[in-house]
Amino acid sequence: MRRIHRHGSPLWGLLAGGLGTLLGLGISGPFGSARPGPLPVLVSPALAAVNAQALVRHVETQYEGRSAHGTFQMKVVTTSWTRTMTLEFWSQGRDKMLAKILAPMKDAGMATLKVGDQMWEYFPNIDRLMRIPTSLMGERWMGSDLTNDDLVKASKIDQLYTFKVSKATPAAVSIVATPKPAAAVVWGHLVYLIDPARELPIAIRYYDENGVLARTVTFSDPRRIDGRWLPMKMRFEPADRPGEFTEVAYRKLELDRPVPARTFSVEHLGK
Repeated sequence: MRRIHRHGSPLWGLLAGGLGTLLGLGISGPFGSARPGPLPVLVSPALAAVNAQALVRHVETQYEGRSAHGTFQMKVVTTSWTRTMTLEFWSQGRDKMLAKILAPMKDAGMATLKVGDQMWEYFPNIDRLMRIPTSLMGERWMGSDLTNDDLVKASKIDQLYTFKVSKATPAAVSIVATPKPAAAVVWGHLVYLIDPARELPIAIRYYDENGVLARTVTFSDPRRIDGRWLPMKMRFEPADRPGEFTEVAYRKLELDRPVPARTFSVEHLGK
């Protein structure tokens, strides 16, 4: 039986690789209503051979390279408050990632480390290191619309889901991702919308087990970095909280630069 997380706000497609959504799919409007209708297969002959799994894997891992380093700004907007943070991050492959807050000063030094399926958080004000237990994987990461589970599972999308092209044109390919029977994931299904020419995500829509839209992620500001197109900005919007969102914008991004192995050690986390 799949474990279904029912919190109001989930995800992370960013650092671990996080991250497109629909062209109709039998739904009204550009993104449709909350409940999707039947998913027709409308594929042009030229794109009939699209490898859905390979395309999604490319989209979800495009920021990684062999390693990555950079900074980004994360803005969290709710109906009650707004918070903006600047973070520095390092990653290696699909399984290792470290993110540290640079600003605001009161939070500087707070860090999250991911190694495989394990996560730790470091709080410099009290010099405390905490391993994130399974029971807290559904919690919001740093108050955003991303969860701890998003960080852990984002790099394994292509291992946990099966993929099917539901509609394809030269401008965009729509792919439905359905969890494998034994996959311990939080979503009923995902719908990716991808620019096939540049292999860029346009949007991703996340649905719960009842087929109700839970969250939409949109991508913008595409730039060519180290020979690949990358969206430098993404926006996470929970369907159940209109007007609230988390926006992530890269300020600096370097790929395939050497990263010392100690960067991803628990012992090094508070240094």
